[in-house]
Amino acid sequence: MTSFNGGGNGIVLAAAAAMLALAGCGGSANDALPLIRVAISVKTISAGGECETIPVRISPIALSGVANKYANNRMMVTDVAMNGPSDENGAPMCNGTGESLPLAPGEWEFSAPLRSGPHSCRIQVANEGGVDVIFVDGLEGCSGAPVEPEMPEVPEMPEGTDPMTGEGDMEAAPADEAAPAG
Repeated sequence: MTSFNGGGNGIVLAAAAAMLALAGCGGSANDALPLIRVAISVKTISAGGECETIPVRISPIALSGVANKYANNRMMVTDVAMNGPSDENGAPMCNGTGESLPLAPGEWEFSAPLRSGPHSCRIQVANEGGVDVIFVDGLEGCSGAPVEPEMPEVPEMPEGTDPMTGEGDMEAAPADEAAPAG
């Protein structure tokens, strides 16, 4: 059994360990890439006058490009601490902000359990950064803006078609003929 109580062997081993550690600290080509963090804002109705921390799940959908070596590429949860409640138009609202860990570039899904139900969206994260995710209770997605429902395209009806039944070949009554009085 070898003892390291101040002998020369201990110094040699410590020096070798230090050299190995320094050898692993060399820079890589992607060190210069930015660390991409996403700002997360949450506005939700309070639960019985209390504001609880909201866990925002962040999941990779399709990663692309080159990332800084410290960027995350796996599912994670960011807890957003909530403040309040404050009276906003007669409703007790909780507000909070947070920031994700560094993310790799690509498409990510953000989801949060708000009082009105789960909210989620997919966001494209790029090396340029500047992405904000805003969850507002009662509004779909995570931009904080109301989502306009997509209206289906209504086909044009041919002339002479009854708009109530959709049946065709209705003859238009001449404007100068009066309806019989009954």
